[in-house]
Amino acid sequence: MSSLVEERLLARRHSDRFGRVSNRYPRRVAEAYAGDLGRSIKESDNRVKDTVAAWEKGQGLEVTDWIAVGEQERRE
Repeated sequence: MSSLVEERLLARRHSDRFGRVSNRYPRRVAEAYAGDLGRSIKESDNRVKDTVAAWEKGQGLEVTDWIAVGEQERRE
């Protein structure tokens, strides 16, 4: 399998997994992992949540409750 196909499959898996939380969560996870989608996919949900929270704090952002954001998105 070519690396481009593998990258697309990884991006799809990343989007599918983290998109279940919130529409915007896959992007935030990618930012928190500096684009290393493979690493984020391998980690537990709790580890990803902690990594995202630490990244948000490090960027001077308020830590987002992504579960609540996703629930709000689904209500709208």
